[in-house]
Amino acid sequence: MKKVAVFLENKLPNVLANVGLELVSEVRRVIGDQIVEVVGIWFGGELTLEQQSKIQKAGANRVILVQHEELYDYDTDRYSLTLYNIAKNENFNVLLIGSSIVGRDLAPRLSAKLATGLTADATSLAFVHKEDQLFLEATRPALGGNIFATIVCPRTLPQMATIRPGVFKASETFNNHLKVDHYQYQHIPLRVKILKRIPKKNKGVDLSKAKLIVSGGRGVIDKYNLVKELASILNTDYAASRALVDNNIVPRSHLVGQTGSTVMPHIYMAFGISGAIQHLAGMERSDYIIVVNNDPSAPIFEVADLGIVSDAKETLKFLIDDIKKIKEEN
Repeated sequence: MKKVAVFLENKLPNVLANVGLELVSEVRRVIGDQIVEVVGIWFGGELTLEQQSKIQKAGANRVILVQHEELYDYDTDRYSLTLYNIAKNENFNVLLIGSSIVGRDLAPRLSAKLATGLTADATSLAFVHKEDQLFLEATRPALGGNIFATIVCPRTLPQMATIRPGVFKASETFNNHLKVDHYQYQHIPLRVKILKRIPKKNKGVDLSKAKLIVSGGRGVIDKYNLVKELASILNTDYAASRALVDNNIVPRSHLVGQTGSTVMPHIYMAFGISGAIQHLAGMERSDYIIVVNNDPSAPIFEVADLGIVSDAKETLKFLIDDIKKIKEEN
């Protein structure tokens, strides 16, 4: 049976990162009824029954648990060598890892140990059965975001890719049986010792959890305060395209796009954003996209559910005034 493995990142202490569930769900969705085993891999402490239920509902058939105190803290050597041994023993066809801080360190080191190919920061996945083989087709922006490239690494296994958190949606609709296998961890000496952990005081906004986002681009670069005001009135988060971050108008934590956050809110409102590939990659999976731009040929209109050809700044002023009046009347 063909096997697709997903590394289930453990955000210590013992928190199942959502990106693992997102990848399991997308694999199951894309593969559909094909006879392929979807395997999750968990390092660290106990995997609770609630966490196992989430993995099962996301679409996994099996989980490999590696429970040991030496894996409570992320260490490059211990994680990469242990995952290497599992991958060699299991003969996975595909191995996917979330493109988090941990994943971006782990994936390239693992692919080097396995002498296999790696597609970094993929935005879509496809699986093709050909001549009794399972091929991964991973698509990602290339050449500065000017094109999308589909990359295939057919000569070596496992075929690897990293995918950023928030690109796919985690499902809770599958109800297959979940088998749990325990893997015996082998001691690996530390070369680097963690002396102390100091939590980051200000992590910035987490746009990935927002249900409504008001976003602005170059078209409102001199009036971005209107974007923030509308977001405040709607009691929601504000975001921006690359131009405003590069001009130090908006903090990087509010950037949406290939080099910022990937978001999937119920409603995404884009004011004065032209729609470069990099930005579209970060928001095009939103449930409902409202676009306001004075250029009818702007690429962002291609992904819009509602498009308004108008001056973004004037439209923002109108909306702010109108919503204020409605609130006063109520």
